[in-house]
Amino acid sequence: MSENNTLKAILITGRSLDQGVAIETNKSGDNYTRACGKLFIDPQDMKKLKILSGDTVLLKTNYGEVIVRAEKSPDAPHEGIIFCPMGPWANQVINPYTDSTGMPSFKGVDATVQRAPGKTVLSALELARKFLK
Repeated sequence: MSENNTLKAILITGRSLDQGVAIETNKSGDNYTRACGKLFIDPQDMKKLKILSGDTVLLKTNYGEVIVRAEKSPDAPHEGIIFCPMGPWANQVINPYTDSTGMPSFKGVDATVQRAPGKTVLSALELARKFLK
């Protein structure tokens, strides 16, 4: 943790139950944003960042950045490991290069997390529009 309240962590992405349910209903709806536009963080790391569940954070990697909602991980302890459900938000920060496999690496990505008070989690459609500009 540096003085500007930046948490260095390893990002893991993958499927989650909420993400799986939301993807089957409406990918452009609020339920999908709530299910996937979030980042599970160890409670001790949340204390270091001085954030609570529901606070917005900036998730950054060498490949991009995205605003998501912080959520206390139910699988703690795992300090220094963060989890983002697969979807448009995780896709903003994972390595797009596939090494000829056709599948990007969704695990083990060096990342940082910072508080982002007042920032908004964009919907999947808003993220797509931003990307296409």
